Amino acid sequence: MSIASISTFLTALRQKAAQFCRDRRGVSAVEFAVIVPLMATIYLGGTAVTQGIIIKRKVVLVSHTVGDLVARDNSLTNAEITAVFDAAKAVFAPYAWNGLLKIKVSSIRINGAGTASVAWSDAFQSTARAPNSTVTLPIGLNTPNTTVIWAEVTYDFTPPVGSAFTGGTMTLTDQLYIRPRLVTCITRDTGTISGCS
Repeated sequence: MSIASISTFLTALRQKAAQFCRDRRGVSAVEFAVIVPLMATIYLGGTAVTQGIIIKRKVVLVSHTVGDLVARDNSLTNAEITAVFDAAKAVFAPYAWNGLLKIKVSSIRINGAGTASVAWSDAFQSTARAPNSTVTLPIGLNTPNTTVIWAEVTYDFTPPVGSAFTGGTMTLTDQLYIRPRLVTCITRDTGTISGCS
């Protein structure tokens, strides 16, 4: 191969490289292909996070609603407990609650020694706390010879997208401790009045 042919080859190669650098055809398609997965991830992830925040707020509202409604009564019947849980479902709307939303509401009595135990408990899609079982209250709530209403709410949230990144279903929880508003101890009427002795 002669020097002239090598020189011609290099000149042609430089021209092709310059032409390739000037050619802008297809750049938009390549940029679009690179950016779309990132933008889709941001959009769908943002949607999932937003929905999670909204549902967490609903869980907080449900616990406060249940606790407040029970604390405003002086003796609860089965019909009233059913109405409280129906109100909780209405607060949680429009999100699905069937099998996912779990509620417990309990009356906790604190004896003269400051030991807290369950006076009565009711649950929606969950298991109620066992009567007379001992519980640990946060510091400052175990005032001797008083009672407190304890509302607990959990929700099993599965993000619509990205559950592989979050580990699947997340359990969102909230609880509320509230003193009875009208009486010292709220009784639970299940045919026989109970809960204050």
